[in-house]
Amino acid sequence: MELTLIKTKTFKLEPFGKFFISMARHPKKAPHIIDFRELEIDCDTKMPFTKEQEKEIIKIMKKNKTDIFTDNNYSNYTRVSGGEYGSLGRVKHPNLTFYRENDSFRELIDSTYK
Repeated sequence: MELTLIKTKTFKLEPFGKFFISMARHPKKAPHIIDFRELEIDCDTKMPFTKEQEKEIIKIMKKNKTDIFTDNNYSNYTRVSGGEYGSLGRVKHPNLTFYRENDSFRELIDSTYK
């Protein structure tokens, strides 16, 4: 039996903060740098990109200097591996929650890391 399953979902995403996800062995300690090993990825939410979608996502990330997106429903997303080109997956991290809830932390991130 051969079976092809495709799932689709429409996302209305916006850049979120000025966060950088680091895969370095010993990343710098700064509030805007999120260690990949500390990032909680909800694998059940991963949605694969097309080649064109991934290029557009990367372009928006570079333009806005962030690796994180939000859908304004208190969910955050980023590029994760999987699929032919990569996937969009929901992520959680304490700094992302703190950024959403604390005005002074938000100002620190947005003003210091331009």
